[in-house]
Amino acid sequence: MRILHISPQNYTGVLDLFPRGHRALGHQSRLVTFYRAKNVYPEDICLNLPFVGPMGWLWTMKRLLRVGSLRVPFTGSDRHVVWRPGAVERVLLGLRNLVWNPIVSRAARRYGLWDFDVYHLEGGMSFFRDGRDVRMLKERGKKIVSYYHGLDLRMRGAIPPVWEATDLHLTCEFDLYRRYPELRYVFLPFDPESVPAADPEGDRIRICHAPRIRSVKGTERIIEVVKGLSGELPVELVMIENLSHAEAIRLKATCHVAVDQIARGDMGYGVNSLESLSMGIPTVTNLSGAYREFVPDHPFILADPENLSEVLRELVLDPDMRSRHGEAGKDWIAKRHHWRSVAEEIHRIYREMGWEDPARE
Repeated sequence: MRILHISPQNYTGVLDLFPRGHRALGHQSRLVTFYRAKNVYPEDICLNLPFVGPMGWLWTMKRLLRVGSLRVPFTGSDRHVVWRPGAVERVLLGLRNLVWNPIVSRAARRYGLWDFDVYHLEGGMSFFRDGRDVRMLKERGKKIVSYYHGLDLRMRGAIPPVWEATDLHLTCEFDLYRRYPELRYVFLPFDPESVPAADPEGDRIRICHAPRIRSVKGTERIIEVVKGLSGELPVELVMIENLSHAEAIRLKATCHVAVDQIARGDMGYGVNSLESLSMGIPTVTNLSGAYREFVPDHPFILADPENLSEVLRELVLDPDMRSRHGEAGKDWIAKRHHWRSVAEEIHRIYREMGWEDPARE
């Protein structure tokens, strides 16, 4: 079986693990991205398409023209978001399509992009918002998978032609899994060997926090709490922002405790936690009651905005507690998130869908 993953970028540096998993199970697989990730993660086929990505001028233009999705909704919402572009956005996307079409066509010929059997659209994104490529693939009898990783379905919403063409909807986000009955939950893959073991330094307990969007993570409250504790306990906050991935990992490895997020809703945890847990760093996050029931074997130390100070105080004063949770985290990542086990789950679903010979199991 030949499987192509298509994504705007290599989100958080884990998307290349999907093709690795397929290949480990005896299949052919590639990852093609629109543009290079800001944090310089590994690439397979990167098209370097223009007019997309984290360019400052592009975000400024979006704000001025009021196009795109620039606001993060509360993850506890039950609202189904659908992408409905305004007149200006439709015109701009039409112009972009004129530029992109020959680039994508050349890449398709060079890499055989239309010759795969299964297409995984990461974030529910194909090359063209009007769905021309997805419709063409469906006409050729290809199988379409959409895998939603986070803000895509929360902010932008479902892209109608892609949603309608999709045969299998997947997500690693618990709030989306609960909100959309079409979605099946599959854990995000991770390679525990890609990060070093933590080696905390200094006499002070170093508490790290690595937000991509501060408002989503409850960052200001985390800063406030650690600052307050630093007046009476040997602690310091290590903010990990605007660094390359390699620099972020090196800094994280020097810390004793990690705080992922304390926001309300079902945001849960992400790659930040996968990294810190794999490094043996006890990790604090906020899980709703439903989320805790969904992953009852989780190794997290739970906290919310109200009790964060108390939770961190206990961690700072109890090295045995830090050690226990650090070890439990490594074991749990190997069990739930290892890239090989995630690949096996995806191919189990393929067999269930009748896409793959059951004899391969």
